[in-house]
Amino acid sequence: MGSIGDDPADSGPGGDNPTGAGTGSGAGVPGTGAGPGTPGSPGECTPGIAATSQIPRLTNAQYDRTVRDLLGITALTASGNVAPSTLLATDQAGGLTDLGWSAYTSVAEMIAAQVMSDPALRSNFLKCTPTGDGAACLHDTVIEFGRRAFRRPLTDAEVARFDAIVAKGPEITASGAPEEVAEVLLYMFLISPSFIQRAEISETPDGAGRFALSNHEVASRLSYMLWGTIPDEALNQAADQGQLSTSEQIRAQARRMLQDPRARQMVAGFHRDYLELGANTRWDSAQRDTTLFPVFDRSLIPIMAEETERFFDHVVFTLGGTFQEFFLSPIAFVNAATAPLYGLDPARFGSELEEITLDASQRPGFLTRVGFLNAYSSYNRTSPILRGVFITKDVLGIDPGTPPPGALETPLPEGADLDTNRKRVDAQTAGAACAGCHHNYINPPGFVMEAYDAVGTWQTQEASTGAPINTVADVRIDGEPVRVTGPVDLMARLAASPNAQRQYAQKWVSYAYERDGHPLDSCTVDDLATKITAGGYTVLDLITDLTQSESFRIRAVALE
Repeated sequence: MGSIGDDPADSGPGGDNPTGAGTGSGAGVPGTGAGPGTPGSPGECTPGIAATSQIPRLTNAQYDRTVRDLLGITALTASGNVAPSTLLATDQAGGLTDLGWSAYTSVAEMIAAQVMSDPALRSNFLKCTPTGDGAACLHDTVIEFGRRAFRRPLTDAEVARFDAIVAKGPEITASGAPEEVAEVLLYMFLISPSFIQRAEISETPDGAGRFALSNHEVASRLSYMLWGTIPDEALNQAADQGQLSTSEQIRAQARRMLQDPRARQMVAGFHRDYLELGANTRWDSAQRDTTLFPVFDRSLIPIMAEETERFFDHVVFTLGGTFQEFFLSPIAFVNAATAPLYGLDPARFGSELEEITLDASQRPGFLTRVGFLNAYSSYNRTSPILRGVFITKDVLGIDPGTPPPGALETPLPEGADLDTNRKRVDAQTAGAACAGCHHNYINPPGFVMEAYDAVGTWQTQEASTGAPINTVADVRIDGEPVRVTGPVDLMARLAASPNAQRQYAQKWVSYAYERDGHPLDSCTVDDLATKITAGGYTVLDLITDLTQSESFRIRAVALE
């Protein structure tokens, strides 16, 4: 069961990876000869809570958002106006190396200097004006800023240690001026483990050999899961008042927080993950033979990606929509540059993306939008393999494996009887090592998507030969081959597929809990998938319910 790539001659100048072995989700095109991986499905789940690190470090993205919301810092001007995390080590678990620690101290020094040199930024740190030796103001700053930076009130011992730094101001600064001491104080906060790490060290037993998170730890989990940054004042107040102890209290805060623009950023990040959309993926590397597709221009690539992101945001937040609507909604965002790809008159549009309703008989859901269709095509033709792999693997959760040696070099056959791209790809993948995977799993959904050419325009016949496009195929969905008549039929079946629904739920659990497919999360996945299947269950409902599991409120320690 090998994956056969496209004709190497199709790659074009510096062009697409014609084999499908590129970056992103459709990347490794399947096949090991052993048959495809079985998609996840509901069954006998194993109740339990995955062991978690008690002191995970902020990820680089979380670090950037945290210093933005704490201090208003979005870029380090002393280092070429770059995001603070640019100078940190790449995200990694485990111990911190000397080099990694040095990066934290260097960035903290730059942030502290930048804040204290800018009156607008300084007010985010100092809420008072130092007078005399500044000790009283700086003491208040230790308590107020420390509460926000550490995501909890400081202990008396911690306050005493920071006060001691203030007292030593004349010894550790050039002049002992309060502003100089304040800069040292801020630096010390930024290199503190309680700032860099999200400590979860409560030892309150839950009665089952595990530990219940404290209200402040719950607040931190909520804010970093839903916003990727520190709690706001309302969440801090709820934690201080012990109002994050019950599921309903947590649910109420989650619902409130999902109305904040920062939640939109987090949800957008998840869907970029789901789509494998981002830098150095198929989404930003498309090239086309412009003699065949004169409407294509590389300047369209970011616009098409933005349209896709706008579509997902619209379904989740504007419509308050469900998983099913990702595959069924005819809403699109089009401007004058992309209108021709949809067969629309560009004169009707300006340069800004505009919400419109497309023909639902041709364009239901994100897989029919020009962003996906361009990302998963070849230089001079469509790629049923790339499109089919994405649907099989990323939507339905079936992982067919990796290609056997030499599969990617199999040429695309020619012949008078091979008058469509579908026939050529079908013949290309007919070998014994490839047919089992391609003919049963990968090719069929890709063949259905042949209704769209390599730049995403609707087509009913092969451009080079005039032969009719055949979009009927037996697509394996939920373990059984299903006769699908075209893209609209396929989108409806994907929307209704329990495997596709479970795959989406699984990806959310992995993303929100920051661990990949842990077996002890299977009950949570099953519960969410069951609710999706029942219908009427919005994506915002799903995200809120991620805060309701035991895994969200309880910490388990790994056994030695």
